Amino acid sequence: MPDTIGYDAVKRRLLIGKGYVENVSPEMWAYEVSGKKVLQQWFSYRKAKRDRPIIGDRRPPSPLCDIQPDHWLAEYTSELINVLNVLGLLVELEPKQAALLEKICSGPTISATELREAGAFEIPMQLKRKRKGAEHPELFE
Repeated sequence: MPDTIGYDAVKRRLLIGKGYVENVSPEMWAYEVSGKKVLQQWFSYRKAKRDRPIIGDRRPPSPLCDIQPDHWLAEYTSELINVLNVLGLLVELEPKQAALLEKICSGPTISATELREAGAFEIPMQLKRKRKGAEHPELFE
């Protein structure tokens, strides 16, 4: 069961324990969501030693966390290939996403006043009726 993950930029290899996956771009290796590197986060749930920090009310982790496979499962390899494919597609889309964001940000805007005058903030009657029994129905009047 592997306990390490790394990256060889020269060979473009994702290193998992003693094994590796080729054709992994540096962008795929570095890809982050909400400040977390996707591949490292994915691996943290599948490595040999899966220590978790104590969170929330400081209770220790459940003993169920100790129940885990003693070897690398074939489904882990399939999942990893799927994650790599998705990351590759996301990396490929980044230039188009950046161009679209630039187009949106540099385009005309609509003020809150214009939206209010157009009725964009009004709640449709059917939603008002559904909310009558809500905790704070006065918010929907």
